[in-house]
Amino acid sequence: MEELRVIRNVVRNCSEIVAIAEKYRDLFEDYPSNGAVAARPPDRDPLDPYRDSEYEEDDRYHILEANRMPADLLTAVVRGIADADSDLSRFYVQINRYDRGDYVLPHRDKVQQGLYMLTSSTRDGLVAQGGDGRMNFVGDQAGTLVLHDASAWHWVDPVHEGPRYSLVTIPPRPPRRSS
Repeated sequence: MEELRVIRNVVRNCSEIVAIAEKYRDLFEDYPSNGAVAARPPDRDPLDPYRDSEYEEDDRYHILEANRMPADLLTAVVRGIADADSDLSRFYVQINRYDRGDYVLPHRDKVQQGLYMLTSSTRDGLVAQGGDGRMNFVGDQAGTLVLHDASAWHWVDPVHEGPRYSLVTIPPRPPRRSS
C-alpha cells in the first residue's frame, strides 16, 4: 500500500472557490439522491468492506460535477489547482459540500483520487489509512491535497463545523509547478 501524502498549500484560491460555490449552492445535488435512497434493498449492509464509494448509497453530502459548474466556478477551480497551460479535459472534477451532520462511511475506492480540502476546521477532516496500515486523521486545512492509496480505508465523520468543502479529481492532479 502506498504512503499517505498530505501536501499543504496546493490550492491557491480556496476562499474564492468556496465563495463562488456558496453562490451556486442550489446547483449541488444531494448524494445519494432521494430515488437511490428509496431503492435501497432492506437487507443491504451499509458497512460492506468491499463497497465502492463511487456507487455507494449510504453516505450523505452534496456534489457539483464539473459538467454542471457555472463557468466562473470552473474557472476558479482550474486557476486553483492547475498551471495556465494545463489540459484538465482528461480529469473528472467534482466539488463536495458537507453540511453539518453530513458524512461518508468507511470505504475503499477502485480508482486513485486527489482530495483537496477547500475549508479549514478545528474539528473536521478526513480519516485515511496510511501505508503502515494505521488510521490517520487529517484535519481540514484549506489548500491541502491528500493523496492515499486507492485501496486504503478512508471516511469523513459527521461534520461539526459545516459547510465543509472539498474538491475531488480523478486521476489525482499533480501539484502545480512553483511560480
